[in-house]
Amino acid sequence: MQLSGRAKWFIVALGSLGFIGLCLVLALLATLFWPSHSYKPKGAAAVQLGKEVQSRGMLQVNQNHDGATEPAMAGGLECHAFKFYPGRPEQYAYFKIDPALKRSGTNELMVEVEYFDGEAGGHFRLDYDSYNGNSKDQGAYTQSKEKVYLKGTQRWRKGRFLLDDGRFEGRQNDAADFRITVVGGQFFLRSVKVVRE
Repeated sequence: MQLSGRAKWFIVALGSLGFIGLCLVLALLATLFWPSHSYKPKGAAAVQLGKEVQSRGMLQVNQNHDGATEPAMAGGLECHAFKFYPGRPEQYAYFKIDPALKRSGTNELMVEVEYFDGEAGGHFRLDYDSYNGNSKDQGAYTQSKEKVYLKGTQRWRKGRFLLDDGRFEGRQNDAADFRITVVGGQFFLRSVKVVRE
């Protein structure tokens, strides 16, 4: 079998590197091409929605009930469209944070929501698991102080929510820690990011 010129050059180069050089080359190749399955979140988590859902430190849950979404296109980008659930006037998407990102006691987080501002009228907020014991659900669905109003700009925008009393014990549907709640018409979501304050 004849070796190509490149193959001969590679063999000569490896021989001249010696054992230590060979080990360094193999270590470099392993670092570049070995898949990493040991992700450990370090204070931030995100979900990117499209035909394929990409998750890091957080999962979208409750897809078979009132939190169903489906792949869509809006403003030229892949995303998910919220689906109305029978008998519910609002639309939801639920999220569960990786336990490694949660603190025991009070959690202070910033949640960033990337959405398509398609139709004017309506708004969205977060409902999150908090320590507010005054509500009928013992704080499992506490409404965020902030609301983001939809203006119909036909652009991708970001809304940010500061949560300073997060409990996040998975007390919402399907063990979720928070949900995006939309009051209005069709809603398109591209990503959700959680950053510890």
